[in-house]
Amino acid sequence: MSLTVLKPVVIKPAPVQTPQCCIEVPAPGHNQTWRNRYRNKRPHLDPDLCQHASTVKIDGKHYCTPHAGQLALKKWLAGELIEKEKKQ
Repeated sequence: MSLTVLKPVVIKPAPVQTPQCCIEVPAPGHNQTWRNRYRNKRPHLDPDLCQHASTVKIDGKHYCTPHAGQLALKKWLAGELIEKEKKQ
C-alpha cells in the first residue's frame, strides 16, 4: 500500500474570545422582535449592541471591523488622525 499526502495538514489556531462591539444598534432597524430573538439566541451578549465580536480597541472602546472602519474614516475626515512616519 502506498500513501501520498496531496494537501498539507492545516492546523487552525484556537479562536480568540474578544468583547462584544460597543456600538448601540439603532431602534428603527432592529425592533423588539429582533432583540428578543438575539436575547434568546445569544444570552451572553447584549441585544442592544452590535452582535459582532470586537477586533480593535479605539480610545478604550471595543469595535468590530466595520464599525472601527467607519470610526477611523470619520476621525480621518475630521483631521483627528495623525500619520506616523514609517521606520526605515
